[in-house]
Amino acid sequence: MKIEDLKLFTTVVELGNFTAAANALDLPRANVSRRINDLEKALSIQLFFRTTRSLSLTKSGELYYHELTKALTALEKANRVASNLLEIPHGRVKIGLLPETGDIIQASLFKFQDLYPEIELDIRSINNGFLDMYRQGLDLAMHGGRLHDTNVVARKVMDLQRIFVASPTYLEQFGSPANLNELVSHKFICFRWPSGDIDKQWEILDQVIKVEPKVVSDSIGFVKGATCRHRGISLLPELLVRQELKDGTLINLFPQKEVKTEEAWLLYPQRKALSHASQLLIDFLLQELPKI
Repeated sequence: MKIEDLKLFTTVVELGNFTAAANALDLPRANVSRRINDLEKALSIQLFFRTTRSLSLTKSGELYYHELTKALTALEKANRVASNLLEIPHGRVKIGLLPETGDIIQASLFKFQDLYPEIELDIRSINNGFLDMYRQGLDLAMHGGRLHDTNVVARKVMDLQRIFVASPTYLEQFGSPANLNELVSHKFICFRWPSGDIDKQWEILDQVIKVEPKVVSDSIGFVKGATCRHRGISLLPELLVRQELKDGTLINLFPQKEVKTEEAWLLYPQRKALSHASQLLIDFLLQELPKI
């Protein structure tokens, strides 16, 4: 009985089916099914009830899962102690980055790898940290804005100052708003939060600006791209558009107005024991990212 097969079993339980576990672990689905069958034979018990549409734990499977997670947590702790004694941290960390944040934290990730050359960084492109955490079997994921999933642990890494931006071409065509009240006559590109809510009500000092968007996307990168392509005004993190502001691709409409900040977070699964490599990366990013 292999430790990898035991971990595979817990992954199937947590993700709900063989296909999701296969995708998360980069394995063929048939491989997952075969290994779970072999585990059941080795244990001489049935772990799952299987139908063409669903997968659920048997009573024996449920009891085994709860005891196994305790044992695997203890094993991970022992492995971390051993790694510390060796003083050569190693392993693989799968981290999910929003496409538009890769350039921002790339230097920090390479600095970490220079400190720990035996740690492999597996960078995955994600659209939603909460969903892709499980879909891709991530150890860590970056997230900006509201938190809504109690099944993950969130560690704050920085505050994100948001600003109103538009392209020069858009402003030439539709005019530049002289004050906040004139925003209502403009086109807007708005972000859809993972909760499904549209970000169309913005707090500026003691004033609340409500708009009706012409374009909505759950990708902050798409919102930025649409703004650069003259589709309207958007409210974006200054850090995300710093280069565009510098080269004139985008213009900060109200540099003197202070908009309510959002927060950036590191996410990791609540029920998953952190490897030593993952914990080192979390601690490193918590120190490095605020410096950006």
